[in-house]
Formats: sequence, C-alpha cells, structure tokens
Amino acid sequence: MKNARKTIFALILSAIIITSSGCEISPSAPTIGSDAELSQSSSSISEESSSLPETDFSEPEAEPEPILTPTVLLSSKEVQRGSYLTVAVQNIDLYGCSFTDFLGYEREFRGKDGIWYCFIPIKTAAEAGEYTLSFTFGDFSYSETVTVTERDFPTQYLTVSPSTLEETLEDAAVRAAFDEFFQKYRYKNTGAALWNGEFVLPLGDYKYKETTAYGTFRTFSNGATEWHNATDMAAPGGTPVYATNSGRIIFAEYLGLTGNTIIIDHGYGIMSWHYHLRRLDVSTGDMVEKGELIGEVGTTGLSTGNHLHFGITVGGIFVDPMAMMGTEPDFDFWMVKEE
Repeated sequence: MKNARKTIFALILSAIIITSSGCEISPSAPTIGSDAELSQSSSSISEESSSLPETDFSEPEAEPEPILTPTVLLSSKEVQRGSYLTVAVQNIDLYGCSFTDFLGYEREFRGKDGIWYCFIPIKTAAEAGEYTLSFTFGDFSYSETVTVTERDFPTQYLTVSPSTLEETLEDAAVRAAFDEFFQKYRYKNTGAALWNGEFVLPLGDYKYKETTAYGTFRTFSNGATEWHNATDMAAPGGTPVYATNSGRIIFAEYLGLTGNTIIIDHGYGIMSWHYHLRRLDVSTGDMVEKGELIGEVGTTGLSTGNHLHFGITVGGIFVDPMAMMGTEPDFDFWMVKEE
C-alpha cells in the first residue's frame, strides 16, 4: 500500500514539473501591473500619438460681418406742388442727422423699424422744375434729381368788412402774435407715429360746402394777398368738429387772426390745424382719438361766415389736406419697391 502511494506521488510531482516548464516567465519581462509595464505602455502611446495630427481646441475666429452699403429710396422722383415725398435710408445710423432740402428747409431723419425716414413737403408757392435732393453724412453721400410738377390753383377775391380787417389783418400786433405762434408750432416733430390708420374728414358725414380750396391765391378787399393753405368747409355754426386722426393737442386757444384755434400733433411732424371755431372742447396737452369731438364750427377771428378752416402741415409746410383724407403716411413703399 505504501509503495502504491509513493508511486502516485511521484507521478503527480512529475506532471507539475513538466507543466511549469511550459510557461516560464523571463526575468526581463515586465510584471503585469508593474511600474515598468506602465512606463513602457505610456512610451508606446506617446509614440503613437506623435504620429497623429494635432487637434486645435481653441475657439474658432468669428467671420467678420459684411459691411452693408447705405441704401436710399424715394417714394417718388416726381412730386406735385402741395404734396410731399418720403425718403427712406437703410444700413446707416442717422440719429440726430439733419440736412437742408432743395427748397431751403432744414430736415431731420426719424427712425422706424430699423429704417430712417424723412418727409420732404412741397409748398404751394414752389416753382415747378427739377431740383437736386442731396445730403452727406460722414463718408456717405447721396444725390438725386427730383421733379416738382405744376399744379393749377384757383384765385379768389374776398370782400371783408373794414372793421374786421382793422381788427385782424391790419392790426400789426395781431399779425405779430400769429407769426410768433405759427413759427413756434409749425416745426414740432414728435419722433413717433401718434396717428391711427387713415385720416378722416373733421366734419364727419356732414355735407359741407367747400368755399375756398387749398392753394387758392386770394386777394382781400384791402389789397392784401395770400396763398390759402387750407380748405374752408362751410357749415352751420355749432356743427361738431372731430379729430381727423389720433394725436396730442398742442394748442387750444384764441388768436386774433384765426379765432378759436386747435392744433393736433399726429407725430413725425404731421399736424392738423383748425381755425375759427365757436367753441373749444379740448385743452392743450390732451390726447385725442380719431373721431373724437374737439370743438364746433364758428366764425371767430378773420372770418366772413361760419366755416372750418382745416389745414395739415408736414414738416412745417401746409400740404393739401383733402389729399390726406382716406390715407395715412406710407412707410411701406420701401418694402413694395424692393420686391
């Protein structure tokens, strides 16, 4: 039995020796997980990495924004006496910029939706012909030929009683007071649109009679002359007068020449003027909505009968108020033209 155990033990020992000789580890080979192996692996990775292209992780340089050229467009290159044109400029900041128009008036640009606008009104007394509209702001210059077209205006002889003339037109103090008033208010230019949609007739649906048209060259019985820069709308005394559009009342007082007078600022240098009223139903500083009652037809001041003297100024110049009815200042012509 002992001999059998010895034999089995010998056989097992031989098997172990044979198996070990088949996976002998070289002393120079690094042990797995040893510092030598990690060093060799890092060296190998570094060599492989050095053969790869380098990656730049810095922020890419931003593409420079293109420099846009200022663009100018006119609502029209022809404009009739008593009307106005609109200038639109894009891709340049014109805040506070002004220039002198071809009729000698100072004009200023107003911004709206990223575009700068300026109205150029044409007075009744302007001569028909070609004019040069030009302005320069820094390195930017613009020049364009504009044609003012002819318009025939009527003439009128107006008989006024000597006492009325003496108290109004012939009174130097009265004339001076009106001139001061007119110069003070004509160039008001609110930098926002206060109007709401289209302009409407100030007498509403009343069937008035037009006694003096806009642009009439009028001669008074004392020999004085004037361009009548408004429309006289005859109606019975007390006929309601309404705001032709929304805006702010900037004047509501009595003047010797124009009687009870109301001016509404509609924004962007557009104002409506109402003379000879019997009564004032608004005060200076009031905000009014289109169609709101502001007064009554009368015959105060230099007047020969009950009527509303109704005018509209654009940039300080009286334009044809009837041409404004049913319309609103058009800023969209720019978009239409560009399509």
